[in-house]
Amino acid sequence: METQQQPTVIIGSDMPPDLAMDVSLALHALGVAVRADGAAAEARHGRVIVVVSPKGGSGKTAVSSNLAVALAQRHPGRVVAVDLDVQFGDLETALSLTAERTLAQLSRAANIDATTVKLHLTPSQHGLFLLAGAHDPVDAESISQAHVPAVLSVLADNFDYVIVDTAAGLADLTLAALECATDLLLVSSLDVTSIRSLRKAMNALDHLGVKAERGLVLNRADSKVGLDPSDAEEAIGMTISCAIPSSREIPLSLNLGTPVVIAEPRSAVARQLQQLAQIYSPVDAEKTTRKGWRR
Repeated sequence: METQQQPTVIIGSDMPPDLAMDVSLALHALGVAVRADGAAAEARHGRVIVVVSPKGGSGKTAVSSNLAVALAQRHPGRVVAVDLDVQFGDLETALSLTAERTLAQLSRAANIDATTVKLHLTPSQHGLFLLAGAHDPVDAESISQAHVPAVLSVLADNFDYVIVDTAAGLADLTLAALECATDLLLVSSLDVTSIRSLRKAMNALDHLGVKAERGLVLNRADSKVGLDPSDAEEAIGMTISCAIPSSREIPLSLNLGTPVVIAEPRSAVARQLQQLAQIYSPVDAEKTTRKGWRR
């Protein structure tokens, strides 16, 4: 008796990556094998940008959410944000999303492959996807260090940009994310304790041999606290990539769930955050798209 061969569909390299993932997922559910041809068969090797701050309240989530949206304006459907502050993360709130599935649930899956990961992503009207952390701190306990590089590797193979928001400090999950990082984005406020803590964190990362490209965001950079941004650069030993001024737009946008690059695109804060996105994705300003994810 002959065995019926499973039908196979080849996805061309000219198909947009977000559409390719949707088609692959739908065909997989129908029992149809899928493979990519040519360039599509190669891993995308997207940039994994891990956002780190040793102290809470530095504006790390605001930076992560706005950077993700600004990149999605340039590359709709090709950006995913991951909330690795799994117990008390605020990316859902910052993006005004309610995730049905989370990283905690994904960590309990039998296999972590592209199809399974796709099922746990939440689409945003701003043109990106979110992988939320956990619905409550107890649920977050199921996420181990081993899960993080497994998930981030799959995402990097399917998206051009993976923005990872982390918990304050250098927790185990953050260190696991740094194994996959192509870029490390350090966030600090303009005050002595934050700057000293960041310098200590950088020393620790040097000791651990973290090789990712580093960028520095200085939040509340115009604060009148007896320090200048140049003092921070000297103490930290890095040039500032993005200097965000003090502004009510940031807390207001977080409360409303609308990133400031969308809510107040002409503000000084939004311009600085767009310049940050420009570092990772240089494009002409007039070519920056504002189209969202196509449902």
